[in-house]
Amino acid sequence: MPELPEVQTIINGLNKKVISKTISSIIEKRRGTIIFGENIKICEFGKIENIKRRGKYIIIKTSKDLKLIIHLRMTGKLIFEKDLNNSSSHSRAEIIFSDKTKLIFDDVRTFGKIQIINVNKTINSLQKLGVEPLSNKFDAEYLKNEIKNRKAPIKNVLLDQKVIAGLGNIYVAEILFRAKVHPATLANKIKTTDLKRIVSETKSVLQEAIKHNGTTISDYRSVEDKNGEFQNFLRVYGKETCECGAMIQKIKQAGRSTYFCEECQK
Repeated sequence: MPELPEVQTIINGLNKKVISKTISSIIEKRRGTIIFGENIKICEFGKIENIKRRGKYIIIKTSKDLKLIIHLRMTGKLIFEKDLNNSSSHSRAEIIFSDKTKLIFDDVRTFGKIQIINVNKTINSLQKLGVEPLSNKFDAEYLKNEIKNRKAPIKNVLLDQKVIAGLGNIYVAEILFRAKVHPATLANKIKTTDLKRIVSETKSVLQEAIKHNGTTISDYRSVEDKNGEFQNFLRVYGKETCECGAMIQKIKQAGRSTYFCEECQK
């Protein structure tokens, strides 16, 4: 699933490609991909005014007081295409622009969705999201308050979107490795010094990943349909040997693979 750096990379690409373009139509290729909010009666979609991110969601605002809220889920991609005649093998919806270019919503697993709502409305999933990890609100004090009563492993807590918006399996593994915190440590047992390192490494890892256009392990592609490059800088996720020489361990936590080094993360 695309995580915060991949979603931000997509938004950076969209800001270069589609800002100020007028949407002439949106074509649903697979039923259930597009969900219209209550009382939405579209005559015109309008011009794209801005594109923002909240957690792993892409939010496109138009001049007709509409918001397109896109969640890519497991395998969703947004591909900018200059030729209207070109498509993709797993196109689920297409946003057509008045200049005869388009944005393809490609999704192999078909879990992704595009919700269209009034600009003054929101959706429950957005309202429930926790703090943005790259914001000033995310600091050791915030994290301490969130985990003080949590007896779950720290890795599971960091993956909780109600605590921190946008983190996923790959980046949490990297964050905990660089912070030298064992992923199975109970959240309410984490020391303040470790919390400070977790916060610092969270910001550092995410910024580095955005700089390298995200991580491509399998499906993720940018708007230009290109791979990310941060997979070349991963230190623990998917690795067999740690930079310290020890073997990387792999366990299951909440149904997900966790990679860590027993020597570096005690």
